[in-house]
Amino acid sequence: MSDNVRIQSVREALTPGCHVEYAVDDQPGLVERARAYLAHPAAGEVVEPRLAATVMLVSAGKSHYRRFESPLPGGTVIEETVEAAPVDVFMLRRCSTMAFVPDAVVFPGGGMDRRDLEGDVPWAGPAPEVWARAMSCTPERARAVITAAAREVFEESGVLLASDASGAPAHDARGDHWAAERAAVADRSLSFGAFLAEAGLVLRSDQLRLRSHWVTPESEARRYDTYFFLARLPEGQHADGRTTEAVEAAWIAPGEALARFDAGLLKLVPPTISNLTSLTRATSVDEAWNLPFDGHVRPHPVAHANGDVVMGCTVEGA
Repeated sequence: MSDNVRIQSVREALTPGCHVEYAVDDQPGLVERARAYLAHPAAGEVVEPRLAATVMLVSAGKSHYRRFESPLPGGTVIEETVEAAPVDVFMLRRCSTMAFVPDAVVFPGGGMDRRDLEGDVPWAGPAPEVWARAMSCTPERARAVITAAAREVFEESGVLLASDASGAPAHDARGDHWAAERAAVADRSLSFGAFLAEAGLVLRSDQLRLRSHWVTPESEARRYDTYFFLARLPEGQHADGRTTEAVEAAWIAPGEALARFDAGLLKLVPPTISNLTSLTRATSVDEAWNLPFDGHVRPHPVAHANGDVVMGCTVEGA
């Protein structure tokens, strides 16, 4: 790379064509594995990344009441109201027992299930061929990823990006947040497509917006090929954290999440930091929806002359 090329961090909004680098010293083992990969790139077999989808569920900001114990010895209970920001995003804190990024605060999402590939999900909105052009992939892959995105956000937050055949938004008349069906989809005893079909609903691909695409570096043994989407909270629905993969769930302003990360109060990984940074540019949910695609980010280990090893790449466009 030319010496006069500007290198930016994940704390700056990404755009196709930019060069990004970020440190991974705070993530146990990553630097060591990156050094080993750079020293002997052909020594080990590169793991094929698992296809995954993540959804940044956004809503108009709301004031938040907080109550917590003072961190100081003998301190009193602290009570405060955090003023509403323009946009809130729904986030989960992963269980400490999870094999991948334990304790990290993330957006709802996860790896693609085999049945996401079967193409049996009732569908409305832009066709897989249209999504394939935006995602730079095949229509079959695009359909599977969109299905995985809708399924994962349903499993982890209870929000259903669907409507009936007439276009009316999905609504749970029982008022239990589709609890039984949600649990069955999560434990794979019921396919997402079968649930939608039985409920007379269709997946609404037009309720998703592509935000970015990140692939875990080849130096890692556990790799994901993850598409990040944005979705508005559908009218009449609410999000919760009733999932076995998370111990906390909350709506939070993107800027506040980053401030808590800076203060050491929560754990974020680079793709999450980058996507939150992008969201801080929005002054409304509509602006968040219309943010341009950040690009395809495929980082790899980079060794600096001073001995530091970081992750970096040139961000690619659609």
